[in-house]
Amino acid sequence: MSGFVEVMSKVLRIYLDSPSRLDQPVDFVLRDKRAKVLRRGRGEVQALKALASSMELVLPAGMATVTEARIPSVSASRRQAVACSAVEPMCLSPIEQVWVACSAAGPSGMSQLAWTERQSLLALGEQARQFGLPLSAVYAWSDGHEQDRHGQGQSLTVPACSLLMPEMASSGGSSVLRQSLWWTLAAVLSWTLVLQQQAQSLRSQMKQTQTQMEQAVRQALPHLPVIVAPLTQARQHRDGLLAEKSPASAPFDRLLMASAVQWPALQGQVRALNFKDQQLQLTLASELPAQPLAAESDLEWKQGESARQWEIGFSKAGQQSSQQGGQQ
Repeated sequence: MSGFVEVMSKVLRIYLDSPSRLDQPVDFVLRDKRAKVLRRGRGEVQALKALASSMELVLPAGMATVTEARIPSVSASRRQAVACSAVEPMCLSPIEQVWVACSAAGPSGMSQLAWTERQSLLALGEQARQFGLPLSAVYAWSDGHEQDRHGQGQSLTVPACSLLMPEMASSGGSSVLRQSLWWTLAAVLSWTLVLQQQAQSLRSQMKQTQTQMEQAVRQALPHLPVIVAPLTQARQHRDGLLAEKSPASAPFDRLLMASAVQWPALQGQVRALNFKDQQLQLTLASELPAQPLAAESDLEWKQGESARQWEIGFSKAGQQSSQQGGQQ
């Protein structure tokens, strides 16, 4: 994710020549959000667009005009009209065909004004849209840009006045949305992978704990031939000792041993076990088809309320045999 964050904080500045085209090699500077130069060079925009999250253009000399004027303090909705009135006497084209940009007033009270032909800007916006990299600014040429372009200084000039038209900014809106969705999906995927790894680790720990419990019960109760539910078997053994009964002759042990022998797939599948009314009530970890009983079997089993619940008990003949064995 750190690589994504680094790309999102970078801006690709393109220096255009006359005629202004983006489908040919261009001089560029890659900068961060603080205008620090990260890389300079010349290359194709198609190959460079993966380095940054947005692009800004520097127009060739003579394409735009820049001046300063004192603009009255008016509302934002009227500021554009006031700026157009200020530059109209200096425009060679009708003001309707010109796009005028106006910066905020500086310490001296003067605002920077820049203007150029609308159609030329819209054509550039259309070219930029083809690369899917949203435009963040369009600057008129200046001596500061000349120095930045040829590698003088470690920080870039960031003019106060940008000629970016709303139509040009919106041309990259779908790209911005796609990028935002892409980053969101990437983050979700990363977290999903982390959660999957954690779940896998927990399953492994649970399996290891189950194995350790079985080993502990085997060591403590070596007379038990099979271990199906370690805690339950150990508890039943304890109860048998407290009642001064032999664990080997208890109905629970007889029924459990017979079930484990005749249904081997039960081992490792039991998640809950209860012995009540001379029957084992089992809850399994997953659905498990019943093992067919042999003709001479003294067991009976039936499915409980769900596919994972089973009840196992002795048949009538098995109960008599169990009682005789207990008396002996």
